[in-house]
Amino acid sequence: MKKFLKVGILVAMTLIIFTTVSCLSTLNAVASNVLGGSSSSSSKKSAFTNSEAVTAMKDALNEGIKSASSNLSQKNGYFGNAALKILLPPEAQPIMNVVNKIPGGQTLIDDVVLRLNRSAEESAKDVTNIFAQAIKEMTVTDGIKIVTGKNNAATEYLREKTYNKLLDLYKPKVSAALNKPLVLNVSANKAWSTLTTSYNKVGEVPNKVAKLAGKNEPFPEVEVDLATYSTKKALDGLFVKIAEEEKNIRANPLDYASSMIKKVFGAVKSGNY
Repeated sequence: MKKFLKVGILVAMTLIIFTTVSCLSTLNAVASNVLGGSSSSSSKKSAFTNSEAVTAMKDALNEGIKSASSNLSQKNGYFGNAALKILLPPEAQPIMNVVNKIPGGQTLIDDVVLRLNRSAEESAKDVTNIFAQAIKEMTVTDGIKIVTGKNNAATEYLREKTYNKLLDLYKPKVSAALNKPLVLNVSANKAWSTLTTSYNKVGEVPNKVAKLAGKNEPFPEVEVDLATYSTKKALDGLFVKIAEEEKNIRANPLDYASSMIKKVFGAVKSGNY
C-alpha cells in the first residue's frame, strides 16, 4: 500500500511540473505577442557609436567656429550688424547728452563706437586656436551630452571652456583701440575717464540732497570699465554667431560635407538614437 502511495505522489509531482512548464511557455508566448518581441530584455541598437558622436560633435563645433570667425572678422562684421554692433553702455547716456551739445561731440562718440567694433572684428580672427584646444579636450561623455542636448548645447560647452581665455584675447585689443588718440590727441579711454569723473563730481551735492530728502538721485553715478564692458559685448556677439550655426547644423545636417554630421545629427533629428 505504501509503495502505491509513493508512486502516486511521484506521478502527481511530475504532472504539476509539466503543467507549470507548459504554463510558463504559454505565458512567454503571450508576452512575446503582446510586447511585439521576445520577453527577454534587449536594448535598441543605436544609430551611431559613442566615438562617432564625438567626431560629429567636433566637426560641428569646427564648422560653427569657422563660420563665426569668418563672418565677424570681416570689415563691418560687428559694426554693420545691428544685432551685434557694440555701443556705449547705457550708463553713458547722461554723458552723451552733454557731449552732443558740444561742437563735434557726436563725431567723437561715433569714432569711439567705430573703434570698439573694429577692435572686436580684428580679435575675431584669432579665436580658432583657443576653441581648438577646448575641442581637443572634449570627452566621450561631453560629446554624447552635447549631441543629444539642446540646440545651443555645443555653444554653451565652448562658452564654459573658453570664455576667460577669450576675454584675455579680446580685452588688450579693445583697450588698445580705446587708448588711441582721437580729437585733440585725447584717447577714448582718457575722454571717458575725464567725462565720468567730471560728471560724478558735478552730481555729488545734488545727489546728497536728494538722498537726505528720500528722493532718487538726479545724477546717478557712472562707474563703468569701458574696455571690460566692450569686450564682453564682443564675446556675446561671437557666441551668438556660433549658436546660430549650431542651430542650423542640427536643423539641416545633410547640408554639411562631414559624413559624421550627416549620420549622427541626422539620426538625432529623426529620433533614431
